[in-house]
Amino acid sequence: MRKKLFSFILLVSAFLAFFTFGHKNTAAASDKLNVVTTLDFYGETAKAVLGDHGTVTSLITSPNVDPHDFEATTKTAKIVSKADLVIYNGAGYDNWVKKLNGKKYLSVADVMKVKEGQNEHLWYDPTTMEKLADRLATEFGKMQPKNKAAFKKNATKYKKTLAKLTQMLDKIKQNSNNQKVAVSEPVFDYSLKKMGYKIANSHFAKATEEGSDPSYSDIKKLQNDIKNKKIAFFVQNTQSDSSVIKNIVSLCKENNIPVVKVTETLPKNKTYVTWLQSQYQAVLDTQK
Repeated sequence: MRKKLFSFILLVSAFLAFFTFGHKNTAAASDKLNVVTTLDFYGETAKAVLGDHGTVTSLITSPNVDPHDFEATTKTAKIVSKADLVIYNGAGYDNWVKKLNGKKYLSVADVMKVKEGQNEHLWYDPTTMEKLADRLATEFGKMQPKNKAAFKKNATKYKKTLAKLTQMLDKIKQNSNNQKVAVSEPVFDYSLKKMGYKIANSHFAKATEEGSDPSYSDIKKLQNDIKNKKIAFFVQNTQSDSSVIKNIVSLCKENNIPVVKVTETLPKNKTYVTWLQSQYQAVLDTQK
């Protein structure tokens, strides 16, 4: 009887020890924050601020995927449902993610106070990443109060890497002289305005972005601006093509108007900073 009782006590003790140890391990694992972003460059910012205190998963990592047309799968929905925080662009750009029942969402458009219908290409304004980093430090700090100071330190460190972009913008602005430029779409507009340039064909660009051909009068005006050298350069989004844009690019080359090529999504083997640097350098080259 005593042997049986002793064996029972050992069994119960072993079970309690296993349960307690297992529970602690589970708690330790769940102590890591799980963050999801729709776009990879926002994932880059999130990783920088989060550091070792969690993981970041970006849903769109291929430069060939149009965020407007992204189709979420069951796997995507599962990833979003498990996230402690879902970061998305907003302003109508990637609102499909709101249908996936995430626990908590953060819209970059809300951080920047940009409403739907306004220019959604927020990442082309470097101050967006600065403000996002600060906001993430605050949000992560609420979720993990013990790491609040670390998140703030990480955000400060990350923002210093953006200084290179600000320096390039300032350098470009010194010689932009409020000149007019034309664009295929309003993708690069936030950067252009920071550089001190004025967009000469906003109506044309809006039509292209919406997938329709610009009006005859808009095309004619742009053609005349090119022929009469009224624009400093033309900005082409190389990820969106049409016969109209091809003809405009050809006309620019015929009239020695520089063409600055930009992309809407992060190219492979580029970071957010090196991506923007290469495009800003293309603008600097037009000023030589």
